[in-house]
Amino acid sequence: MIKSLSRIRAAFAQASKRRRTTRELNELPTEIQKDIGRPERAEPDEIRLPF
Repeated sequence: MIKSLSRIRAAFAQASKRRRTTRELNELPTEIQKDIGRPERAEPDEIRLPF
């Protein structure tokens, strides 16, 4: 049971980090986003958790 809870906690932490990174990248100016190779309109990915 502890392993399952640890995996769930890790999945939530990873999803949180992914959302934060996406939000920060979306806040960059369009020119910088193009320079780093981001698509013009990034569709939000659905968060997939292992449960």
